[in-house]
Amino acid sequence: MRGLLRGIPLLALTATPLARAADAQACGAADTATVAQWAKLAGKAVVASACKAMPNAPGTTIAVMAFDAGDETKDQVVALVEGGKVVAANRATIEEDATTEVGSFRVDTAPYRLSPTVRAFGTVFHSDARGASCPDAGASEELTLWVREGDALRPVLGTNLAGWTTVEGSDCMGSDHSTTDAATITIAVEKTSSHGFADLSLNAAVVASVRRDQLVSHPDDPRTARLVLHYDGKSYGSDMFRDFWYPDSVRPK
Repeated sequence: MRGLLRGIPLLALTATPLARAADAQACGAADTATVAQWAKLAGKAVVASACKAMPNAPGTTIAVMAFDAGDETKDQVVALVEGGKVVAANRATIEEDATTEVGSFRVDTAPYRLSPTVRAFGTVFHSDARGASCPDAGASEELTLWVREGDALRPVLGTNLAGWTTVEGSDCMGSDHSTTDAATITIAVEKTSSHGFADLSLNAAVVASVRRDQLVSHPDDPRTARLVLHYDGKSYGSDMFRDFWYPDSVRPK
């Protein structure tokens, strides 16, 4: 469920919190070996991983790992590990290119209670790809929500958690004049529901940054935007480049 990463402006390069989260979610040798054995990838290099105990089931570890498969390809495994065994998992392939390069993972265990009997969990993918040399918009921090169905994990939502767009001028290096909107997106579980699962809302906090003569200012208070997603019986949809918070001035006419 990889999406499009078009670059991040200088004002949004704040990787320290993510790095700390990754350090706090390091996978132990036993869990790594268990997942690798299940996926028949023992001996393959692990290029990124994160592990965290399930809050409502401390005996269950959520693990997400990317193994080097060669030829700019990575094998991604998301798994639930209990008692030294993988009890449910999903395996996918990440094709790396100019816009996607495996950087790090984070496990999100916020209380995504989709129904009285179903609680989802999230995995967040951060790409290290440089992207285009002079982009006019970008997205990052790709969240996928998963639900367990027997011995399988099924993705039900895909979205970016951060994004930006140039509103005026250019954000290229050397430019003296630009206005950029940058958004941080969070998810809330709504009281309404569709097809048996709670509706989810994406809530964007958008900060405007104005650059004049290399000086950056934030002239306006953050604005907000909201999008409600409805479960269609299979998913809430997957779009790793959400633009619902874009200002009207940059939307196609």
